[in-house]
Amino acid sequence: MKNRTLFAIIFVVLASFASKSQTFLVDTAKLNSSFRELVDKPNTIERQKAFFDAFPNTWIEFVTTYQYVSKKDYDLTMYRLAQKQVEALGGRVTLINDSLYCRKIVNVAIGGLLDADAPNYYKNLLHKVMWNKMDVMLYTISQLRKGHQMQFWQFYWSSNVKSKPLETEFFRLSKLNIDSYPEEMKIMKIAYDYFYDGVNIDGGYLKE
Repeated sequence: MKNRTLFAIIFVVLASFASKSQTFLVDTAKLNSSFRELVDKPNTIERQKAFFDAFPNTWIEFVTTYQYVSKKDYDLTMYRLAQKQVEALGGRVTLINDSLYCRKIVNVAIGGLLDADAPNYYKNLLHKVMWNKMDVMLYTISQLRKGHQMQFWQFYWSSNVKSKPLETEFFRLSKLNIDSYPEEMKIMKIAYDYFYDGVNIDGGYLKE
């Protein structure tokens, strides 16, 4: 009986710890205070760095910070701030070293899944950064293992419908970089073939 009680206590503690680790992966108080400083006061390198450092570093950190499953049991504060904070990362953080900046931008996207709201905001940012800092972005991607490169490109090209702008971007990106990054472009093409017009949003996994 004692062993069962002890096991039950251990199980509850571990479950509670796991739940908290998934919910509070990012210090949202620090993230929000640095965001307010960045947008409400003069845009300095110190304020940019504080916000940049506080922003999520991985996909799991990103989605647990900004997405929600049900409005009934989720604090919507971060969900409502998602677009503004993602846009701030793209538009107001301009003085961070390109290598550091692109490393973070790429890292967050690895393993990303397309969805409405925050994931879609981040995907839009990803495309803008790719074209503004293409050389650094592709060099950063080239340093990843092949599986992680695939995960990056899967999210990058994920779309639930056909899109002429995405098709144009793919062919242009491939043409510009096939000589400099032939292996990376091969991986990119595989991801494009399967994930462009190949995933659903909020609709399960079956063909509609």
